[in-house]
Amino acid sequence: MKILIISDGRPGHYNQSLGIVSHIKNAEFYILEVTFRSKQRDNILRVLMRLLGWMPMPEGFIVRLLNMALSQKSAGEILICENYDIVLSTGSSVAPINLLMGKLINAYTVVCTRPSPLGIAHFDLAILPQHHWPRINRKNICKTLGVPNLITPEDIEQRKKRLQSELNLPDKLRLGVLLGGEDRYFTITQSTTGKLLDTLLKVCDEIDGQLALTTSRRTPPVVEELLHSRLDVDNRCIILELASGTYLRSQGKSARIPDTVESIFAISDIVIVTEDSFSMVCEAASSGRKIIILNIDRKSKRLPRRHHTYNSIMQSVQAVRCNIDNLEKVLLKIANEDAKFKALRDAKKAADAIVRAFQI
Repeated sequence: MKILIISDGRPGHYNQSLGIVSHIKNAEFYILEVTFRSKQRDNILRVLMRLLGWMPMPEGFIVRLLNMALSQKSAGEILICENYDIVLSTGSSVAPINLLMGKLINAYTVVCTRPSPLGIAHFDLAILPQHHWPRINRKNICKTLGVPNLITPEDIEQRKKRLQSELNLPDKLRLGVLLGGEDRYFTITQSTTGKLLDTLLKVCDEIDGQLALTTSRRTPPVVEELLHSRLDVDNRCIILELASGTYLRSQGKSARIPDTVESIFAISDIVIVTEDSFSMVCEAASSGRKIIILNIDRKSKRLPRRHHTYNSIMQSVQAVRCNIDNLEKVLLKIANEDAKFKALRDAKKAADAIVRAFQI
């Protein structure tokens, strides 16, 4: 099975597509990152394919559309792609390109998450997380709880064995923290961050544990500054990876490790992930670790649709959700539990759906 992955360059979208392909046995794939001539032409193509995506198109018309929308480099690269069985993409901007290429090279089209405004009707298969499930069932849908990703419990365990040796880790409980930040619904203030650090370090003292923490590109600079000032000189924090790259690491911290998120999952017994990032929550829930979804500061009472999916994920993997105020109590309770936690396997479910649907 030969698969052409069309990427918009966003890591979260890239990981969804690659996570699916990694579960398809003997799959050959090629990843092509595309760019557009302008945002306006990206939008024009989305609207055109919303209107015309259902109809057969002459090859020359498809080529003109691709040349109109894509940068010269991307158009040149994509127009020499041929002999693929499946075109796969994640993200609204590349969904029209996916559909056009499917028509051009006579390949099946698979899209992850519902692209706007194109929708899913014209694709051969759509991989949809719970908050995108339509009210009416369609034959071209694979329903997942969260979004597919590259994380599996088996890979995390293998990475754990390697890192224990490389980092010379002591036999202690470790707390892993994935800290998000700012979007239209959520933020995280210095005050909340201070309370979080107080709690994490207090719990580390009570359980004789260690801390590993990373931020995201959306974490406010003032929050990263606070994290650096308090954790960079604290021996209880063994990994501190700040996404902005603004701060130098002290000599006492572990050297920069590849695949920070996966490595934190590997060395941690409990993973705390903030509620603002759906993709981070899905990755954490796929790790097989004990998971806490942490509520942070909210900008409005209205919450995104994806938020309702957290209840289903919590039931599926026995994750816990809490506020800063009761985090200490929840951490101490979970730290003393021996029960094994389940893992989301949305990428495998999506891969199996592709194999069943097309039988290539």
